[in-house]
Amino acid sequence: MNFRTTHVYAGGKAYTDSAVLALLRLRRGYDIIKTQSCQRIGKCLVATAVDEARRMVVGFNGKPALKAYAEALGVSPEEAPANFFEHPLGLMVEGEPFIRSPQRAEGESVVFYSQIKQGMELEVLQTADIVADTRRAIEERKAAMGKICGLIDFDCILRTLQLRKENRCGDYAAVFGDIPAIGFSTYGEAYLGHLNQTSTMLLFR
Repeated sequence: MNFRTTHVYAGGKAYTDSAVLALLRLRRGYDIIKTQSCQRIGKCLVATAVDEARRMVVGFNGKPALKAYAEALGVSPEEAPANFFEHPLGLMVEGEPFIRSPQRAEGESVVFYSQIKQGMELEVLQTADIVADTRRAIEERKAAMGKICGLIDFDCILRTLQLRKENRCGDYAAVFGDIPAIGFSTYGEAYLGHLNQTSTMLLFR
């Protein structure tokens, strides 16, 4: 919860600056779910000045980044950081958001948990019901697959914090009640790139 160092565990030892690779031989194959519980609010921000190495946006829409973000929400720049959790940004691809979450303000700039590139066009989002959204994604995939024999859930720590704040961790666990499941609260999820405030699941047929 310090949002600094991550650890992985293998063979009885914990490691940092490392990765664990698991090779699976599956009899009936697999599927993947990417789900995020956010909705568009009809506001768009274009990254017009970016320090990509620091994951920092200096300007949106030709204005200081924090000011433009605040204007999109109708709040003051001083109030804007309090809205970062509930209003991440999304790179839209075929109607689906690939989320970039604001981490903190630095002066009039905004630092993000994942990279934003120069010229990237992003939708301002509003967090929604994680439990209902995840249940819907699971049920849709069950209908398509016939049966889910097991799954691994890579769930963003920011989603975990939202569920704790809403006292709904038990409700979230119940979504997987009839499916053998394990999972992790992660500092970033992978699906065609690095994402935030997203759950990516590996499903076994």
